[in-house]
This record gives sequence, structure tokens and C-alpha cells, in this order.
Amino acid sequence: MKIPLNVLLYQLSPNSIYESQNIDLSKGIDGIKLFDEDDAGDSDKNYIYMGSEEMFRTYSPLLLSQQQLSPCSFLCVTSDESLHLESFPKDLSLILLYKKESFSSIFNLIVNIFLDFRTWHKDFHLELLRNASMQRLLDMSQDYLVHPAIVLDRNYSVLGYVRNPDCDIPLMDTILSDGYITPQTMTSLYQNGLMSPSQNSTNPYINYYCLSSRECYYSMMYRFYSNNHEVGYMLVFRCSVHPKTNYLYLMNAVADNLQLYFQQERYQNRSTSDMYESFLSEIMEHPDLEDKQYQDQISYIPGLSMNGYFLLAKVEYNNQIELPYTFACWNIRNSISQLRPFICQNSMYVLRILSDGKDFSTFLNTEEEQLFLKCFHGQPITCGISGAFFSLKDLQTAAIQCKETLLLGKAGCEHTNKFYNFADYHTHYLLKELKQHVPMKMMSSPCYTILKQYDIEHHTDLCDVFMQYLKNGRNINQTSSATFMHRNTVLNKIKKATQIMHNDFEDSQMLVAFILSYLNDHI
Repeated sequence: MKIPLNVLLYQLSPNSIYESQNIDLSKGIDGIKLFDEDDAGDSDKNYIYMGSEEMFRTYSPLLLSQQQLSPCSFLCVTSDESLHLESFPKDLSLILLYKKESFSSIFNLIVNIFLDFRTWHKDFHLELLRNASMQRLLDMSQDYLVHPAIVLDRNYSVLGYVRNPDCDIPLMDTILSDGYITPQTMTSLYQNGLMSPSQNSTNPYINYYCLSSRECYYSMMYRFYSNNHEVGYMLVFRCSVHPKTNYLYLMNAVADNLQLYFQQERYQNRSTSDMYESFLSEIMEHPDLEDKQYQDQISYIPGLSMNGYFLLAKVEYNNQIELPYTFACWNIRNSISQLRPFICQNSMYVLRILSDGKDFSTFLNTEEEQLFLKCFHGQPITCGISGAFFSLKDLQTAAIQCKETLLLGKAGCEHTNKFYNFADYHTHYLLKELKQHVPMKMMSSPCYTILKQYDIEHHTDLCDVFMQYLKNGRNINQTSSATFMHRNTVLNKIKKATQIMHNDFEDSQMLVAFILSYLNDHI
């Protein structure tokens, strides 16, 4: 693990005073050595050789020759601030560091910096292999971050943070309290310049902002990428001096390691959002895991429990380039608190958490439906809604219901912004599955066959009216409204149908057989 020279200088002291010549301070250094006139150098390693003023004056020709043999650099430590680079050969790659501490203490400090940095780098990568959380990685990196910082996923949900208890940062406190950046907070971040809406801004994006007329700081915004797409951000607050110093290179080194977190498989295969999204996706993909594992995982997720009252919806629309699923999820999450949108296997789902006693058939009320549609910015959508379920372990079954509802609901339908409920297609689905395994003649209703034949011969619509009668719970008034017929007309047709079939359908099995036979002719 190489350490950039400017990071090394910052770690020595944030306010290190030095001069340099013929050195790229951003290049990585393999280690530190004491200058030895008998050491010809290692051509494969880029070391920095440390020596005193007298040593460098005495052995300048040897230093120049060694510099030709290996990509080394030299560090001269002095307490004499009147000494400058003009006192040394101009072709020498040299850093002149002004320090009052003893030569040996500075050497030992640099050795420890290398040791600590390599230990952090190694442990960081081990935690990545263990799929550690972002918060764990930030806790490990706290000594290097220095300033308060928040790491967010691309839906602006908090993944982790580092804070200074002595700093009062209202915007940061608001983000941590909400768990994500709300539209109102996002507006404040844009107005203060702490975030840039432009993807073409520099990375990191550095800005000067003021909390009051006497309290102004610099901020930094890093963007993280996976598969050439933005997948996360880091906001760094309250930098008292411009970060374009050696601190910037230290932050870049930390950001490079954090970038690896977002390049893991979990971010390449599916997008990230709130903590619940990966959990719900895990249930969808592996519904047979032990209950205890689910209970342990869900205990870390606020506002969600394994058991309750739920509805699931699958949302489809065409133009995902203009409106990616991730942005639609973010819009929904910030618009309706009871909804938990998430993405699994390239499909968009929305989990509805119902209150006790709430109508289990209602996914959205009228006001919520308007807000829901606004989240798609005018995109025509279709939405398949499952039946109510009472455990998140049934999420996969609910997803199948959503899929089947969309297939049945959209068949021959060109309406936009249409919501289809599984309850309305339950019997259609059962019939479709039965037809794959049972001959329809086995389920044929003699009553339906007789009534259908009468309709054909007399050009009547008794089958349709009787089906609406059964569908509306044998309520004459509701059937009248559904068929746009006068109540007496409906009543007469129902009486005529029962006379022809010689059956008043008090037997539930006869009723089911009639419905299946009718649907088989009309699907």
C-alpha cells in the first residue's frame, strides 16, 4: 500500500511547513528509510530517504546518482527556517520540512503513519469481503476523515456518518433525523451549495458556505460510481480551510476505498435505497430462510415488522430511461410515508403497510392516488395489486399475484394509469390454472349451457345479466346499476333465467360451476 506524499505530510501535521522541488507530491511512496551512503537503493520501490541538512550537503553527488538508479525522493528535516532549497542542487528531488521535533521522533512518527495507514487499508478490505456496512467502514476510517461527513446511497438515504460532538450542524442533524434527504432538505443543500445537481461538476465538488455572517466553512461532495452510474454520495462539512491542500489528497484516498463499497455485487446487480429495500429483496429471492434470521435482520429496520397487514403492488411503465425506477421510488418514499417502494430483479414494487382495521382492499385512497401518480411525472403506468397478506414471508406469493393480475388486467385494455386488483381477477386466475390441468368439460355447468343456448336462440342477454347478478351478491339494485337497466327489467330477467335453468342457485357448488363456465367463454 503506497501513501501519497501529500497525505504523509498532512498526517505529520495538518499545518506542515515545507518546500519541495522536482517532486510530484501526489505520487505514492512505498516507505521511509534513513539515508545510508552504502545503500544503492532499490530500483523496484519508491522510497523516501530521510536525512539531516548536513548529510544532504555532504552527499549531494551520491544522492543525484542514486536518484538515477531508483525512483526515490529525499526528505530533509530542519528546524532552521532560514534554510531554503537554494542551498541544495536544483536537480535533487527534495522536500525540505521545517520541524522543531528531534530527528528520531519524526522518523518514528513517519514509520507509525505508514504502519497505521497500511493496517487501516488491510482491515478495510477485509471488512469489504465480509460485506460490512458503510457505517462500520466509516467508523474504521474516522481518524482519516477528520471532519463530519455523511455517506448516502443514490436515493439519498443515509448509509453511514461520522460526526463531531463539538460541532453543531443543523442540516446534518436534519438528514440523520429523517434518515434520508427530504425534498425540503435537498433544496437547502442546493441553496447553500453543499450539493451540486450537475453531474458535470468536479469530483469532489468544493463549496464555501456560511452558517452565519461570522461562521463560514468549506464543504466537499464526493460522487461514487458503479457501472458508470451514480450510486452514492459523501458530504463533508465544516472544513475551516480550503480543502485544496494536502487534506484533499487524504480525503481522496479515503474516498477511493469507500468507492469499493459501491462496486460490490450488491450495487452492481440492484440499486440501493433505504435499509428495508435489500431486506425485502432478500425475502423475495429467498423466502425459505429461517424465521429467526428474518427477525434478527428486521430488528435493525425502523417502521417494519415481519407480521402485520400488507398489500403489494407491481408498477410498470415504458420510459425507464427518462424516469428510472430508482427516482420513481425516491419520489414515492418522500410523498407517502406508508409506502415502501423497492426494486427487485429489475421490477418495481411498492409495499403498503396497512393500519389495523383499515380496508384491506384499498391500496390507495383518492388523495394518495393523486400523489402516487404525480411521482411518475406524467408517465402512463399500470399497477397490479395483490390480495392482503399478513406476513412478509408471503411477499413472493404476493408478487406472483401482482404479476398475474397485470397479465389478466391488461389483456385487451389500453387505458392508462390503471390499477388492477387481484381480488377482481381471483377467479380468472384460478380458471386459467385449472384449464392447464383439468378438461373444461369436467367443470362445465349444465345450467349455463341451457341458458346460453336460450340466449342464442332468442337473441337475449340472460347469461350476462345473471352473471352480473351473482357478481353483485344477488343484489337487484347493484345489478341494475352495473347493467344500466331498470330495476324491474333486471328482476324479470333474473326470474326468467332461473325458470329456464330450473335452479335458484342456493347450492354454492352450482354457483361456482356457472361462474367458471361463463368466464371460460369470456376470457
